[in-house]
Amino acid sequence: MVQPSFSHPRKAKVDSEGTSPTAALDAFLDTQHQSYFEELYRSEAVCLCILRLLPPVCRHIILHILWSHNPLRTIELKAFLQIDQTERNESLNEIVRPMLDRKILGSAHYQKNKTGWPLNEAFKRGLRNALTGLGTSNSFGVPYEPTPSDLSPSVDDLIHHGETTWESILKYMVSSGLAGGLAAVRPRQQVLQLLHASGLMADPTDLSGRNPNYDRLTITSKGFQFLLEDRQTQLWQILMFYLNLREANEGRSAEILSLFFSLGCMQLGQGYSASQSFPRTQSTLEDLEQYGFIHRRPRNADGRKSDQFFPTHLATGLCSGDEGGGIATAGTTGSAGTAGSVVLAKEAGEEKRFLILETNYKIYAYTSNELEIAILNLFVDIRIRYPNLVVGKLDRQNVKAAMEKGISAHQIISYLSSHAHSQMYNSPPPLLHPTIVDQLHLWDKERNRLKAEETVMFEFFSKELFDDTEAEARRYDGVQLALPEQKLLFVTPSIKDGIRDFVVGQQRQLRGA
Repeated sequence: MVQPSFSHPRKAKVDSEGTSPTAALDAFLDTQHQSYFEELYRSEAVCLCILRLLPPVCRHIILHILWSHNPLRTIELKAFLQIDQTERNESLNEIVRPMLDRKILGSAHYQKNKTGWPLNEAFKRGLRNALTGLGTSNSFGVPYEPTPSDLSPSVDDLIHHGETTWESILKYMVSSGLAGGLAAVRPRQQVLQLLHASGLMADPTDLSGRNPNYDRLTITSKGFQFLLEDRQTQLWQILMFYLNLREANEGRSAEILSLFFSLGCMQLGQGYSASQSFPRTQSTLEDLEQYGFIHRRPRNADGRKSDQFFPTHLATGLCSGDEGGGIATAGTTGSAGTAGSVVLAKEAGEEKRFLILETNYKIYAYTSNELEIAILNLFVDIRIRYPNLVVGKLDRQNVKAAMEKGISAHQIISYLSSHAHSQMYNSPPPLLHPTIVDQLHLWDKERNRLKAEETVMFEFFSKELFDDTEAEARRYDGVQLALPEQKLLFVTPSIKDGIRDFVVGQQRQLRGA
């Protein structure tokens, strides 16, 4: 059994709007019931990955009580976190909330005036086995026994395969939204079906969305937003789209999600046996090959697919929290392999940071990557192109054109920040000049100068009745607009019935008088 690597726990990365790279996964898990998690926690790899994806304080708490037979008590938790025992439990409940959401801790129970949270037995057993190597589920993969004639790809080959395959899909998406200039290879039919079902691409001639022509798919507003996300967020979104599609067709998704977590615990450069590692999810493994998550040799002479597969950095980094796609998790058992993974991670980080933005809105992009240039072209006026340098400018026309396609100011700012060249960090903070950030937000707000609100209009013939009704509506803070000269009153729909009854009552009083 291949032992998992524990040297790369998930980094707690949250952007300014509070989203994380695993937001799509979190949203899916938040809707699942206890029985779903019980099935997931049969896999040691799932338990380890869920632990990695928790906030650091939750990880420390779990590892602190993992070998205990007693529930986690409030008094012990406060002592562990160095919280005053007399303090109310609201802050404590917020700390344990992620563990409650993942059904790692059971509901609080009270015994002898003491509150405790029991640790899920299935999760406890799975995590213990993961840490001690005693598991029997093969969830960390079964190594493939190569023959002398088998040629294993190098780590560089696997990274190149994963990058090329994934970027070919993104190139196809962005090329459908550009007038031309970007050559893209058409993905396989299954990939196009997923892109259409997820709403990232659509057939403009198919208004119903039920009979698309996959040769006419173009990128949607949702697709443009997807392009500007960081790599880790993109990967989890695609996997969740795939999972939801399979669940809608087959009704079972726990085994597929377990496979994703298993891949996230595997080692880059190690070959695994597909039939022994995932005997019941072979079709999913073949589908993931089309996105660059795994690499398999071409079919054998008898036409059968090779049983050996190699996870790429896209797969091994799923649970690492690394936004670069997981190259930093390319750990191997030897010291040389670990050193090599550090070098790969450093090089990947340097290649990712290629943008320099000046206060005059000029952008210098030190890249020759066609995909990166095409994404920049969505909101930047590119004026000069050299073999390894692109010069452009952020201007109102191009930025607003991008916003019309669904890209927000925050996404542009986030993209510029996450790809900022290391030289920009030498200047005093903030990383992006406030003038540029404010201008992007102003351009975004220009599109929304008018705000549409649902309203109910009352027209009156009597000035006295108008004044009385307006006063009544203001009591409920429901007046949207009052026009005394025209005797028109606009109120929120929520108080419509009350105002109507008030008007009817006033009219009856006037008639009686």
